[in-house]
Amino acid sequence: MVNTNQDNILEAIKMGNEFKKAVNERYELLEIEIDNVFRRLLLHAKKKYAAVNMIEVDGVWKEKMEVKGLDMRRREYCQLSKDTSTELLNFLLSGEDPEKVVAQIHDHLRALAEKMRSHSVPAFKYTIYTQLGKAPKEYPNAGSMPSVQVALKLLAKGKPVKAKDVMAFVICGSSSGSAEKAANNAHAIDEVLAKDSGLVPDIDYYLHKQILPPVERLCAPISGTNVAMLAECLGLDTSKYRVSGASQVAERSDVISTLESQVPDHIRFKECEALGLLCLGCRRRFEFRGLSYQAPDADPDASEGAPIGALTNEGLACPREGCRKKMGTLTLSCQLEAQIRRHTSRYYEAFLVCDDPACGTRTRQMSVYGRRCLGPKGLAIGCSGRMAWEYSEKGLYNQLLYLRGLFDVDQGLEKMGKPRVAGVKVEESEKVKVLAGMNRERFGVAEEVVKGYLDRSAWGWVSMEGLFGFARKG
Repeated sequence: MVNTNQDNILEAIKMGNEFKKAVNERYELLEIEIDNVFRRLLLHAKKKYAAVNMIEVDGVWKEKMEVKGLDMRRREYCQLSKDTSTELLNFLLSGEDPEKVVAQIHDHLRALAEKMRSHSVPAFKYTIYTQLGKAPKEYPNAGSMPSVQVALKLLAKGKPVKAKDVMAFVICGSSSGSAEKAANNAHAIDEVLAKDSGLVPDIDYYLHKQILPPVERLCAPISGTNVAMLAECLGLDTSKYRVSGASQVAERSDVISTLESQVPDHIRFKECEALGLLCLGCRRRFEFRGLSYQAPDADPDASEGAPIGALTNEGLACPREGCRKKMGTLTLSCQLEAQIRRHTSRYYEAFLVCDDPACGTRTRQMSVYGRRCLGPKGLAIGCSGRMAWEYSEKGLYNQLLYLRGLFDVDQGLEKMGKPRVAGVKVEESEKVKVLAGMNRERFGVAEEVVKGYLDRSAWGWVSMEGLFGFARKG
């Protein structure tokens, strides 16, 4: 794929033809051609994407949604789940403002959950299709597999069922999160649709297993939302869905990622914890988020939660009226180092979490199956997720870089020198620059504390001795 950075489709095609010509002339045994022109693209991994494809019909370019490799293409997801994913993709690829898109997604999920709980969704939309890999009686763990349970029930009624048959069923009743109960509550779609059957779809099961997982994966690259917020919109227990970087840090060969040095700070450090400091005067906490947060165009949410520390000509001060106590350099350094040690301890706890939000398994033991999740009961059933570090080397290294950046005066001044937002007073910006210069020495002490830990971290270095040391031997 080639990003042309063009809004005009004719210009994009022209650039594609130029690229095609250059490649075909240089590599005579290789001939490439333009397959598609995408206006917008949501790329999750290789061969997993959704895009707005531009198709020419009678001289007029029309838009068409194209989806490859995503959950909505898998038949084990019901039609309601696929319809929800399609609706969310329409929001994500609409080109609207990101904040508006996130609001639309949240509103749609709330309306969907309300509609499902009021049983306003037709029962056939809950149908799940699963193909049997072998004869129903040959499954050793049939008790936790809904499709096999449905097949066994059909066999008991004298109906023929064999390997490769596709089971169409609906999970009914209330499974309470149990895989065995969900399997026992699985009924063939014909039984559910029968008049006076009394079978009602298990709404909580479908929200947990059919709606939330694909929605969470679609929205994973989008800032402004996370799995806990999505679960809340669906009316689910948010305590089961911890916000962690498990799905982001899992080392998979099919993940396409940008070089860290090319990622803007507000994206690279969005999962980092802010520096919380304790005022020795009023014994209350406040945060320090760097020089750029002292400027008037700081994050509008900065005032929410813990207040932001005030920068004075004598260092940081408590922002609360009636206190305003200055924080000494030694106090700042000690509290900074305590937070660094807390992050380091969290890393060495080495907890593993499942990247499937519907599972949420958290453990410190790696199984003999490697990264495969063993499920809530440790029986390797009921979950197909992958285990990843809850707090990875990359997460710790980025946290250290973030903390160092808070006290890097030169980096802060560089950010302050970028174009300002319309309406911001220039004198306020200049005031922060002057205060930064006056605190350079104090901040330098705190910066050295963080650099001491960064120097001991091997994440940011490539060991040439380890790679090519063999060449020096003999």
